[in-house]
Amino acid sequence: MQSMRRNLSRQKYLVIDTESVWDPYLREAYADIDKKNEHPRIGCRRLLAISLWPLEFDGLDRLSTGPMHTFVAADGQSEADILTEAFNVMRRYSDHVIVGHGTIAHDCQIMILAAMAADLELPAQLKEPTGPRWRDLRHIDIGLALKGSGKTWHHQTELLLRLGLPVGIMLGKADPNVRESSVQWDRLIEHCEKDVLFAAMTLVAWLRLQGQVSGKISGMLLALCEVFLRRRPHANCGPMLRRYADELLQKIGPQDVAA
Repeated sequence: MQSMRRNLSRQKYLVIDTESVWDPYLREAYADIDKKNEHPRIGCRRLLAISLWPLEFDGLDRLSTGPMHTFVAADGQSEADILTEAFNVMRRYSDHVIVGHGTIAHDCQIMILAAMAADLELPAQLKEPTGPRWRDLRHIDIGLALKGSGKTWHHQTELLLRLGLPVGIMLGKADPNVRESSVQWDRLIEHCEKDVLFAAMTLVAWLRLQGQVSGKISGMLLALCEVFLRRRPHANCGPMLRRYADELLQKIGPQDVAA
């Protein structure tokens, strides 16, 4: 009965990622307040980019994707402006579960503090949970879900390497080299959207492990890669991602592609 209920229901997810920099004023102000702390607090970071990508599994576990939304604090757009746009997307997909890797400890904290500064009400997915964060069904943090009640944290690259992604496509992932004085917006957008793709890939693998979807991991990964490549044909990561997708197709055959 449990598997029947699972297969008859739709599963909806909204994968998110943010990019931010240390705000010079906030960083200096906090250093003056807490002189003993050599490291700035996460609240001193300012949002530069937010990417969101809706995914959905129907009652037959078929994967479909919606448009990828990316908002950047360029061309006169402020942190409050892009946060407003991102929150509007979250409300548009209010029945979708927010998904990311490390989002509860990092991305969401920055968004919440930025929302306080901008006097913005949080969308439902980011409001206070009624239980433990790692079991909050409005938000799946893949890193926290894998940790559970244990002590081991897995970096996202560990998962991606296990999924067979080439090392080259992940170089620079930990530090996109974004600095306040020199932001290359095209590069930043691609980095943020690529991180959303990575989070989507780890999500479908995690759902398969939990028995929430029945499709093969490789087929779902291939589907996500193909969608990303169609929508971002000129991405710098395109050639490596194309080779990875072709290798997946050779291994599984076209009949196992999830979408």
